[in-house]
Amino acid sequence: MAVSGVETTDMDNTLIVVTLGAFAASFVNAAFATGGVYVLLLATLTVLPASVAIPLQSPLSAGSLAARIGLFWNYIEWRIVGTFLFGCLFGVYFGAKAFVAASDALLQMLLGIMLMALIWLPKPGGTGRIKHPFIYVGMVHSFVGTMFGVGGILQSLIIRTDLKKMQITGTLAACMLSLDVLKMTSYVSVGGVRYQDYIPHIVLATVAGFAGVWAGKRVTAHVSETAFRIVFRWLVTFAALRLVYKGTMAMWG
Repeated sequence: MAVSGVETTDMDNTLIVVTLGAFAASFVNAAFATGGVYVLLLATLTVLPASVAIPLQSPLSAGSLAARIGLFWNYIEWRIVGTFLFGCLFGVYFGAKAFVAASDALLQMLLGIMLMALIWLPKPGGTGRIKHPFIYVGMVHSFVGTMFGVGGILQSLIIRTDLKKMQITGTLAACMLSLDVLKMTSYVSVGGVRYQDYIPHIVLATVAGFAGVWAGKRVTAHVSETAFRIVFRWLVTFAALRLVYKGTMAMWG
C-alpha cells in the first residue's frame, strides 16, 4: 500500500497535532526512559490513517532520539545496541512486506492487542539479573516494529533487566534510531512511502523533539524507578485500548 500525501486543507491540523505529540513523546521518553513512542503513535493516528502514521514514526522520532543519544551518551550499553541492530537486519524487510499487505483497520487492531499482551505479561520468575538474547529480540522487534510502527518488544524486555533509568533511556534511543534508518529505507523501497510529502511535519517534530527531551531531562532525576514503570505501563495500556477500539470499529462499522 503506497502512502500518498495529505490534502492541503488538512495540513494545519495535522501539523499542530503531530508537533504537540512529538513534544509530549520526547518529554515522556526523557523523563520516564521509554513510553513516548506510544504517545507519538497515538497522536498521529488521531489525524492520519495507519498506512501513513506508521511509516512516519521513524522520521518524526529522529530528533528526539538524536537528542537522547547525545544527552545520555555515557549511559548507553553498546553491546546491547550492536547485537540488537544485527538482528534487525533480518526483520525489517519482511516487516515492510507485511505492512504493505495489511489494511488500516487490521493494523490498528492487531497493534493494540500486541501491546496489551506485551505490557501485561507476567515477568519471568526470579529476582536476579535478567538476560535476553538481543540478536533475536532485534529480529522479532524489527519485524513487528516495521509492520506496526512500534515494536514494544525491546521496551518490554529491557525494562525487566537491571539497567537503571538513565541506561534504559540512552540504550533504547541508540537502538531505535539505528532501527529507524533501516525501517525508512525499507518503507521507501518496498512500500513506496513518499516522505517528501511530510517534510513540514518532520521538521516541526524534530524541533519539538529536542525541546521535549530538554524539558524531560530536567525532571527525570525527580522520578522514581517505581513511578516510571507504573506510568509507562498505563501509557501503553491507554494507547493499546484506543487502537483496538478504532480498529474494531473500522472493521465492523
